[in-house]
Amino acid sequence: MSSGQMLFVIGSMILLAKLAVSTNTFFADNETVLHQAETITTATSIGQSVLEKIGVRQYDNNYPNGNDTLSSSVFVPAMNLGRDVGEVAGKDTMFNDIDDFRGFRDSVATPRFGKFYVDCSVCYVAETSPFDSSGVQTYLKKVEVTVSNSYLIDPTNPLRLSSPLRVSRLIAYD
Repeated sequence: MSSGQMLFVIGSMILLAKLAVSTNTFFADNETVLHQAETITTATSIGQSVLEKIGVRQYDNNYPNGNDTLSSSVFVPAMNLGRDVGEVAGKDTMFNDIDDFRGFRDSVATPRFGKFYVDCSVCYVAETSPFDSSGVQTYLKKVEVTVSNSYLIDPTNPLRLSSPLRVSRLIAYD
């Protein structure tokens, strides 16, 4: 084999190696993107499921749904939102109204991504300012569910190991 042919063979092997590395990187990147998408979908599903579970409860313990009220002052005061006497933390089946979920924590085990951790917050909000909590009773409660898992990556900062996903819902007294 002449030196020209030898150079041609070596050059071909280098190009083949570069192609193999590029292909592996492409598939590894696709696997990462698919993995992240599946994790986000799972976390969103868990968060929405918790919101649905909360949304079917009555609005307030002091004043059941369906009764006409001219004043929101009859509702549980903002500083007293949370579990009522006899309701046990972690036993959400005993919760009868929305604000019982304030401070609720749970974990959901999944076969693929391990445990997802759920934290809930509930507060009153004003119609004119639904993003800020209100210190007084109103006809709107904001429920926010935070779902975290070690596989949830912050899309704005990939170096950050974990970033919680938040879903929220405004629930009005009816």
